[in-house]
Amino acid sequence: MAAEIVATVAAASGLVAVLEGVASATSLTVIYLLAVLFVAIRRGEVPGLATALFSVLATNFLFIEPRYRLTIAQSENVVALVVFLIAAVVVGRLAARSRQRAAESEERAAIADAREKEAQVLADAASLMLVSGSLESELDTIARSLGPVVGGPLRLELAGSPKPADDESSLRLPMRGQPAWLYARHDADREVIERIAEPLARLLDVGLERRRLTEQTAEAEAVRRAEVAKTAVLHAVSHDLRSPLTAIVTAGSALQTDNLSDGDRRELLSVIDSESGRLSRLVDDLLDLSRIEAGAVSPRPDWCDLKDVVARAADQVAASHGDHPIEIRLPDDLPLVRVDTVQAERVFSNLIDNAIKFSPPDVPVTISGGSSPAGVTVRVSDRGPGIPSSARRDVFEPFFRGRGQQSGSGLGLAISRGFVEANGGRITLASRKGEGTAFAVTFPRAEIASPAPT
Repeated sequence: MAAEIVATVAAASGLVAVLEGVASATSLTVIYLLAVLFVAIRRGEVPGLATALFSVLATNFLFIEPRYRLTIAQSENVVALVVFLIAAVVVGRLAARSRQRAAESEERAAIADAREKEAQVLADAASLMLVSGSLESELDTIARSLGPVVGGPLRLELAGSPKPADDESSLRLPMRGQPAWLYARHDADREVIERIAEPLARLLDVGLERRRLTEQTAEAEAVRRAEVAKTAVLHAVSHDLRSPLTAIVTAGSALQTDNLSDGDRRELLSVIDSESGRLSRLVDDLLDLSRIEAGAVSPRPDWCDLKDVVARAADQVAASHGDHPIEIRLPDDLPLVRVDTVQAERVFSNLIDNAIKFSPPDVPVTISGGSSPAGVTVRVSDRGPGIPSSARRDVFEPFFRGRGQQSGSGLGLAISRGFVEANGGRITLASRKGEGTAFAVTFPRAEIASPAPT
């Protein structure tokens, strides 16, 4: 710094010497003010004052008579040097203050920028917790985003006691509920870490509270669904089971009378047979639904031709629905799939039975399909009234009876979806009002292993 002061004063002195021929030395002392201003701005007030003093001495020694001596022959030169010194001191102090204020402004701007980055990172963390399904899964992401702010990697952990690594220090976050810890390396900015700890803790509190409310909502929804299912089961027991039981009991009582004709006896036996079958199917449906909801379907997959499966299902449904037309338009080269044949036949029986219920009497139910890289698809279509858009999301729910129908248990589509998904497939619905409904069942394609070479 001293060398810079000397060099600056020397440069000013050289410039005064060059210009001395066109102006007096005392009038050229303004050049030294520029030197004072330069040093004060770069180095501060004290170096500026030192430059002012050296400038006075250089002016006296080099340019005021007698030259090369620190004496002054004329009193007006003394006044000029005093005025110059005062001006130089004032200029130096003003320049130093301007420099200090500029430095303070830069520091405030840097602090504001750092605070803005901290606020942005915390806002991103808040957004992340609002859209995330799991708070714990996002702790690493939040910690990584905060790392650049504190100057080193961070780690967040929800735990009762700290477990820092050898190169880490721990800070407990001031949370209201579950304890949490923030771990940082020893060289991280501790001041920034302590400053973000409070807002970070509040964000984590919000995340934990959101998770708690979500769990409560899920539990309440599960309870509501259980109540709906229980009500539906009670309805099935009180209505769907009671109706065939009543018919069986009534027919059985009538058979005990002695004055029955052979025709009446055959009719009553037919009622008992049909209602027993209906009762058996309902009980089977309830058992299948309970296995599906318990995740205990346990399919036994084997190679099968879906065209054969559909044909058997159609024959079974036709036996109970009389002569309602069913058109099977499946290609002969439909690839084989690996599914549980019994469950697949049950699926298509339910879908065909459902399609017949909602089809006009003389309009055939159409079964079509094909294959694609995604899988093998069979589509069961009817020409009924269609399903309202408001009811489409509920058609696969247990005990749902749609399209104004009260017959049936409302379990067929729920069981079909359960069996299809258990076998790795998917079932979709397409319906247009007044144009009918189609249920498409797709099973994944499976390559037949080539025989091993002998």
